[in-house]
Amino acid sequence: MISTKNITFSYTKEQAFILPDLHCDAGSTILITGDSGKGKTTYLHILGGLLRPKTGSILIDTTDIVALSERQNDAFRGKNIGIVFQKSHFVSALTVLENLEMASWLATGKKNSVRAKKLLEQLDIVNQSNKLPSQLSIGQQQRVSIARALMNEPKVLLADEPTSSLDDKNAEKVISLLTTLSKEYKAALIIVTHDSRIKEKFSNRITLI
Repeated sequence: MISTKNITFSYTKEQAFILPDLHCDAGSTILITGDSGKGKTTYLHILGGLLRPKTGSILIDTTDIVALSERQNDAFRGKNIGIVFQKSHFVSALTVLENLEMASWLATGKKNSVRAKKLLEQLDIVNQSNKLPSQLSIGQQQRVSIARALMNEPKVLLADEPTSSLDDKNAEKVISLLTTLSKEYKAALIIVTHDSRIKEKFSNRITLI
């Protein structure tokens, strides 16, 4: 579960964001939409603890991540928040499987190979395990990003424009995978998008204006 209250943020005095409150239960989905420059990605980064808001609170279960120190925030994020970025970021010298194992090692100090392989099977890319990320298609890379975000069984799953670089068929698959897996792993799912192809698939939407 994640909920926010009275979140404000500013990069400069001229660019201030007053962001709406939200509440998303485990296994539920919220879609955040809005025109470019309205703060969609900024809001997602605030929810993920990558940016600290000027005011407000962000509760993940009972923990207010705004009140955590930077070090505490990093540790909490690693164990409780999964992020699917708009552009995939992998360690290029590591295989797909090793990238997933590294995600669990960074959060827990252990390589969870069993979980990594299970996620790759669920996402139908286990046959790509020993390839380098650069050898994969854009759609396959996005699936690996989802697998990595789910590696540590996060309470919150955040996805930034997950379909923007995908064709219709792969966009449909990615949204289906995100919603299905978030329910299975009981993670609150928040998707930021301007993709009109998926807007009507979700009734629970917030539009930034």
